[in-house]
Amino acid sequence: MDTIQINTVDFLMHLEIPIIASLKFIGVSVPRFCYHEKLSIASSCRICLILLASGPLKLIAACSSNILPTSIISTNMPIVRKGRENIVELLLINHPLDCPICDQGGDCDLQEQAKLFGVSHTKHYFVSKKVVSDKECGPLIKTIMTRCIHCTRCVRFASEIAGLDYLGALNRGGMMEIGIYLYNLFTSEVSGNVIALCPVG
Repeated sequence: MDTIQINTVDFLMHLEIPIIASLKFIGVSVPRFCYHEKLSIASSCRICLILLASGPLKLIAACSSNILPTSIISTNMPIVRKGRENIVELLLINHPLDCPICDQGGDCDLQEQAKLFGVSHTKHYFVSKKVVSDKECGPLIKTIMTRCIHCTRCVRFASEIAGLDYLGALNRGGMMEIGIYLYNLFTSEVSGNVIALCPVG
């Protein structure tokens, strides 16, 4: 155990545990899309940015970084807020703004973060929205792939808990899509859980 500083307050923490878990333990709220306690760490959304002041100042993802000796962490500095706001704006490039008719409306993590940062649209007008066709995943799951933010929670759940390796990410970067390999269907008895896992429904 070692003393670390979080938002100017000293805490005694176990080392080598994820910062995001430590922050949750002491009651400091950090937004997350891809992180889930029961799944492996993907660190793909980057919304859980924090400022690490041990050594050179830098923004890091709280989910993929561990507590180190004499860490100085800030979660509420203006630079942290601006970094998270920029990430929400980037996610809204392709995400449809159909919250009033969305089944997840009112219980959507992305909607909550957009309201928190006062972001109702993206500034990146020069980028055309990418349209992704809906996938046939199985009898329990209905997909609306234009809402997908590529958090990969469903992929990791299918692989690590359901034991199915044919749900995955296709392509890379801006062309990435979540889909089923080889026209298989997600027929596991626990497949319905991906509906609750998805941060955008």
